[in-house]
Amino acid sequence: MKTKILLTTLIITLMSSMVFAQVPPPDPAAGDRRRYEPAPRERREPAPRPRAVGPKGDIYRMCRNAGIYLSDEQLNQISSINYEYELKINDLEYQKRNIDYKFKIEREKIDIDLNLIKDLISQKKDLEKEIDYLRIEKDVSMLDVLTDEQLQQLNTYRMRYYYYR
Repeated sequence: MKTKILLTTLIITLMSSMVFAQVPPPDPAAGDRRRYEPAPRERREPAPRPRAVGPKGDIYRMCRNAGIYLSDEQLNQISSINYEYELKINDLEYQKRNIDYKFKIEREKIDIDLNLIKDLISQKKDLEKEIDYLRIEKDVSMLDVLTDEQLQQLNTYRMRYYYYR
């Protein structure tokens, strides 16, 4: 009698454990996704990286590393040149971000206008060219402030920095 009760209890326990071990039905709110799959995330564009400031791009740091001491007049001229060109560059970068926004809006539309997309891409490339040219022009105009001795010393430093490291 004890074995019958024990056997019946064991069978009931096994059956009930199989019922409770079933995979739950999928959530109707999740749609086709399974319960264990993560919800899809919205992709974002990475933030633009700041322009690298180092021996290649910062005239103050290059001069200091080369042992060149600038006069107050030279510092003021370089600062005014830097300010003037950075205003122009920032304005062009703002226009470029505006074009990027228009491009993003156009790509999200159902009926995409390919001619408009092509025009936006060419506008963006033109702005990027202009920004690159202004940066180079800024560097050249800053170097024009230096004297011949300072330029020679800076060129010697550049040769050592670029070719012997």
